[in-house]
Amino acid sequence: MPLARAYYCPTDLAEALDLLAGPRRVALAGGTVLNADRTHADIEFVDLRRLGLDELTATADTLSTGAMVDLDHLRTDCGDELIAEACRRELPSTLRTLGTVGGTVMAGGGDSVLLAAMIVSDAQATTADGVSQPVSETPTGLVCSVTMTVGGTTSLSATGRTPMDAPIVAAVGRRIGDSVVVAVTGVASRPHRIDPSNPTANLAPPDDFRGSAAYRLELVDIHVRRVMEELS
Repeated sequence: MPLARAYYCPTDLAEALDLLAGPRRVALAGGTVLNADRTHADIEFVDLRRLGLDELTATADTLSTGAMVDLDHLRTDCGDELIAEACRRELPSTLRTLGTVGGTVMAGGGDSVLLAAMIVSDAQATTADGVSQPVSETPTGLVCSVTMTVGGTTSLSATGRTPMDAPIVAAVGRRIGDSVVVAVTGVASRPHRIDPSNPTANLAPPDDFRGSAAYRLELVDIHVRRVMEELS
Protein backbone atom coordinates (compact mmCIF):
# COMPACT_ATOMS: atom_id res chain seq x y z
CA MET A 1 0.00 0.00 0.00
CA PRO A 2 1.14 3.62 -0.33
CA LEU A 3 3.40 4.73 2.47
CA ALA A 4 0.72 6.97 3.96
CA ARG A 5 1.56 9.12 6.91
CA ALA A 6 -1.49 8.21 9.05
CA TYR A 7 -4.31 5.67 9.31
CA TYR A 8 -7.73 5.98 10.99
CA CYS A 9 -10.48 3.40 11.49
CA PRO A 10 -13.65 5.21 12.63
CA THR A 11 -16.57 3.30 14.12
CA ASP A 12 -19.44 5.51 12.97
CA LEU A 13 -20.32 7.58 9.94
CA ALA A 14 -20.17 10.96 11.69
CA GLU A 15 -16.62 10.27 12.86
CA ALA A 16 -15.62 9.16 9.37
CA LEU A 17 -17.01 12.33 7.81
CA ASP A 18 -15.19 14.50 10.35
CA LEU A 19 -11.95 12.74 9.53
CA LEU A 20 -12.46 12.96 5.78
CA ALA A 21 -13.02 16.71 6.08
CA GLY A 22 -9.34 17.05 6.91
CA PRO A 23 -6.79 17.83 4.21
CA ARG A 24 -5.06 14.98 2.36
CA ARG A 25 -7.36 12.32 3.86
CA VAL A 26 -8.81 9.66 1.57
CA ALA A 27 -11.41 6.95 2.11
CA LEU A 28 -10.03 3.40 2.19
CA ALA A 29 -12.53 0.73 1.11
CA GLY A 30 -11.21 -2.62 -0.10
CA GLY A 31 -7.78 -1.23 -0.91
CA THR A 32 -7.42 -2.76 -4.37
CA VAL A 33 -6.64 0.67 -5.84
CA LEU A 34 -4.76 2.36 -3.00
CA ASN A 35 -2.80 -0.76 -2.12
CA ALA A 36 -1.46 -1.03 -5.66
CA ASP A 37 0.87 1.91 -5.05
CA ARG A 38 4.04 1.55 -2.99
CA THR A 39 5.30 5.11 -3.33
CA HIS A 40 5.54 7.62 -0.51
CA ALA A 41 2.35 9.65 -0.29
CA ASP A 42 1.41 12.70 1.75
CA ILE A 43 -2.03 11.26 2.49
CA GLU A 44 -3.91 9.78 5.42
CA PHE A 45 -6.23 6.77 5.17
CA VAL A 46 -9.73 6.69 6.67
CA ASP A 47 -10.76 3.02 6.74
CA LEU A 48 -14.53 2.48 6.17
CA ARG A 49 -14.73 -1.19 7.15
CA ARG A 50 -16.27 -0.63 10.62
CA LEU A 51 -19.15 1.62 9.52
CA GLY A 52 -21.72 -1.14 8.91
CA LEU A 53 -21.96 -0.45 5.17
CA ASP A 54 -21.90 -4.13 4.25
CA GLU A 55 -25.56 -5.16 3.97
CA LEU A 56 -27.04 -6.55 0.75
CA THR A 57 -30.75 -6.94 -0.01
CA ALA A 58 -31.92 -8.60 -3.23
CA THR A 59 -35.47 -8.95 -4.55
CA ALA A 60 -36.77 -10.04 -7.94
CA ASP A 61 -36.43 -6.52 -9.37
CA THR A 62 -34.26 -4.50 -6.99
CA LEU A 63 -30.77 -4.85 -5.58
CA SER A 64 -29.63 -2.67 -2.69
CA THR A 65 -26.09 -2.94 -1.45
CA GLY A 66 -23.90 -1.15 1.05
CA ALA A 67 -20.78 0.49 -0.28
CA MET A 68 -18.53 -1.94 1.61
CA VAL A 69 -20.09 -5.12 0.22
CA ASP A 70 -17.24 -6.99 -1.45
CA LEU A 71 -17.53 -8.13 -5.05
CA ASP A 72 -17.43 -11.82 -4.22
CA HIS A 73 -20.41 -11.42 -1.88
CA LEU A 74 -22.19 -9.40 -4.57
CA ARG A 75 -21.43 -12.09 -7.16
CA THR A 76 -22.83 -14.95 -5.09
CA ASP A 77 -25.81 -13.22 -3.47
CA CYS A 78 -27.06 -10.59 -5.93
CA GLY A 79 -29.50 -12.95 -7.68
CA ASP A 80 -28.92 -11.26 -11.04
CA GLU A 81 -27.06 -12.97 -13.87
CA LEU A 82 -25.58 -9.82 -15.41
CA ILE A 83 -24.29 -8.34 -12.15
CA ALA A 84 -22.85 -11.71 -11.09
CA GLU A 85 -21.01 -12.18 -14.40
CA ALA A 86 -19.75 -8.60 -14.33
CA CYS A 87 -18.33 -9.18 -10.83
CA ARG A 88 -16.51 -12.26 -12.10
CA ARG A 89 -14.96 -10.25 -14.92
CA GLU A 90 -14.10 -7.24 -12.75
CA LEU A 91 -11.31 -8.72 -10.64
CA PRO A 92 -9.50 -12.06 -10.27
CA SER A 93 -10.86 -14.32 -7.56
CA THR A 94 -8.04 -13.41 -5.18
CA LEU A 95 -9.12 -9.75 -5.21
CA ARG A 96 -12.91 -10.07 -5.38
CA THR A 97 -13.09 -10.54 -1.62
CA LEU A 98 -11.32 -7.18 -1.22
CA GLY A 99 -12.81 -5.00 -3.94
CA THR A 100 -16.02 -3.24 -2.93
CA VAL A 101 -19.14 -1.84 -4.55
CA GLY A 102 -18.33 1.69 -3.39
CA GLY A 103 -14.76 1.44 -4.64
CA THR A 104 -16.00 0.30 -8.04
CA VAL A 105 -18.41 3.22 -8.27
CA MET A 106 -15.73 5.74 -7.32
CA ALA A 107 -12.70 4.31 -9.13
CA GLY A 108 -13.94 1.65 -11.54
CA GLY A 109 -12.58 3.38 -14.62
CA GLY A 110 -13.44 3.09 -18.28
CA ASP A 111 -12.73 -0.64 -18.50
CA SER A 112 -15.02 -1.62 -15.61
CA VAL A 113 -17.56 -4.18 -16.81
CA LEU A 114 -19.26 -4.08 -13.41
CA LEU A 115 -19.68 -0.33 -13.58
CA ALA A 116 -21.18 -0.70 -17.06
CA ALA A 117 -23.57 -3.35 -15.72
CA MET A 118 -24.56 -0.94 -12.95
CA ILE A 119 -25.21 1.82 -15.47
CA VAL A 120 -27.62 -0.34 -17.52
CA SER A 121 -29.28 -1.27 -14.21
CA ASP A 122 -30.03 2.42 -13.51
CA ALA A 123 -27.78 2.28 -10.43
CA GLN A 124 -28.06 5.17 -8.02
CA ALA A 125 -25.37 5.85 -5.42
CA THR A 126 -26.56 7.42 -2.18
CA THR A 127 -23.96 9.51 -0.38
CA ALA A 128 -23.68 10.31 3.33
CA ASP A 129 -25.79 13.46 2.91
CA GLY A 130 -28.71 11.37 1.60
CA VAL A 131 -28.39 12.54 -2.01
CA SER A 132 -28.75 9.91 -4.78
CA GLN A 133 -26.63 10.26 -7.90
CA PRO A 134 -26.43 8.09 -11.04
CA VAL A 135 -23.22 6.06 -11.24
CA SER A 136 -22.74 7.04 -14.88
CA GLU A 137 -20.87 10.00 -13.38
CA THR A 138 -18.45 9.80 -10.45
CA PRO A 139 -20.52 10.69 -7.38
CA THR A 140 -19.52 13.59 -5.17
CA GLY A 141 -19.36 12.77 -1.47
CA LEU A 142 -18.89 9.55 0.48
CA VAL A 143 -20.87 6.72 -1.14
CA CYS A 144 -22.79 4.70 1.46
CA SER A 145 -25.07 2.53 -0.66
CA VAL A 146 -26.03 1.67 -4.23
CA THR A 147 -29.48 0.66 -5.49
CA MET A 148 -30.10 -1.00 -8.86
CA THR A 149 -33.05 -2.20 -10.93
CA VAL A 150 -32.48 -5.81 -11.96
CA GLY A 151 -34.39 -8.57 -13.72
CA GLY A 152 -35.57 -8.63 -17.30
CA THR A 153 -33.30 -9.92 -20.06
CA THR A 154 -29.56 -9.20 -20.08
CA SER A 155 -26.59 -9.65 -22.39
CA LEU A 156 -22.82 -9.15 -22.23
CA SER A 157 -20.38 -9.35 -25.15
CA ALA A 158 -16.66 -8.53 -24.95
CA THR A 159 -13.23 -8.83 -26.55
CA GLY A 160 -10.04 -9.07 -24.48
CA ARG A 161 -6.45 -10.00 -25.14
CA THR A 162 -7.18 -13.20 -23.19
CA PRO A 163 -10.43 -14.45 -21.60
CA MET A 164 -9.13 -13.43 -18.15
CA ASP A 165 -7.96 -9.92 -19.09
CA ALA A 166 -10.06 -6.81 -18.69
CA PRO A 167 -11.90 -6.45 -22.01
CA ILE A 168 -10.56 -4.03 -24.58
CA VAL A 169 -14.20 -3.26 -25.32
CA ALA A 170 -17.34 -4.73 -23.78
CA ALA A 171 -21.01 -4.06 -24.34
CA VAL A 172 -23.65 -4.85 -21.72
CA GLY A 173 -27.38 -4.48 -22.00
CA ARG A 174 -30.58 -4.95 -20.06
CA ARG A 175 -34.15 -5.09 -21.37
CA ILE A 176 -37.05 -4.63 -18.98
CA GLY A 177 -40.32 -4.58 -20.87
CA ASP A 178 -39.92 -2.18 -23.80
CA SER A 179 -36.98 -0.38 -22.21
CA VAL A 180 -33.48 -1.30 -23.46
CA VAL A 181 -30.31 0.24 -22.04
CA VAL A 182 -26.83 -0.51 -23.41
CA ALA A 183 -23.44 0.68 -22.18
CA VAL A 184 -19.93 0.08 -23.46
CA THR A 185 -16.49 -0.01 -21.85
CA GLY A 186 -13.09 0.88 -23.26
CA VAL A 187 -14.12 4.13 -24.94
CA ALA A 188 -13.76 6.78 -22.24
CA SER A 189 -12.63 7.33 -18.66
CA ARG A 190 -15.91 5.79 -17.49
CA PRO A 191 -18.26 3.27 -19.16
CA HIS A 192 -20.56 5.07 -21.56
CA ARG A 193 -24.29 4.63 -22.16
CA ILE A 194 -24.91 4.62 -25.90
CA ASP A 195 -27.74 4.82 -28.42
CA PRO A 196 -28.04 1.24 -29.77
CA SER A 197 -29.17 2.57 -33.15
CA ASN A 198 -25.96 4.62 -33.50
CA PRO A 199 -23.53 3.11 -31.01
CA THR A 200 -20.35 4.95 -32.00
CA ALA A 201 -21.84 8.44 -32.14
CA ASN A 202 -19.74 11.01 -30.25
CA LEU A 203 -17.26 8.38 -29.03
CA ALA A 204 -13.54 9.22 -28.94
CA PRO A 205 -11.88 6.08 -27.54
CA PRO A 206 -8.23 5.95 -26.51
CA ASP A 207 -5.55 4.79 -28.89
CA ASP A 208 -3.09 2.59 -26.99
CA PHE A 209 -1.12 -0.66 -26.99
CA ARG A 210 -4.27 -2.76 -26.53
CA GLY A 211 -6.05 -1.36 -29.55
CA SER A 212 -6.32 1.68 -31.78
CA ALA A 213 -9.27 4.03 -31.61
CA ALA A 214 -10.53 2.69 -34.95
CA TYR A 215 -10.32 -0.89 -33.68
CA ARG A 216 -12.22 0.00 -30.52
CA LEU A 217 -14.98 1.67 -32.53
CA GLU A 218 -15.26 -1.42 -34.71
CA LEU A 219 -15.55 -3.57 -31.57
CA VAL A 220 -18.29 -1.30 -30.23
CA ASP A 221 -20.33 -1.87 -33.40
CA ILE A 222 -19.80 -5.64 -33.23
CA HIS A 223 -20.59 -6.09 -29.56
CA VAL A 224 -23.56 -3.75 -29.44
CA ARG A 225 -25.06 -5.61 -32.40
CA ARG A 226 -24.56 -8.93 -30.59
CA VAL A 227 -26.12 -7.58 -27.41
CA MET A 228 -29.12 -6.20 -29.27
CA GLU A 229 -29.63 -9.52 -31.05
CA GLU A 230 -29.70 -11.34 -27.70
CA LEU A 231 -32.10 -8.79 -26.21
CA SER A 232 -34.51 -8.84 -29.15
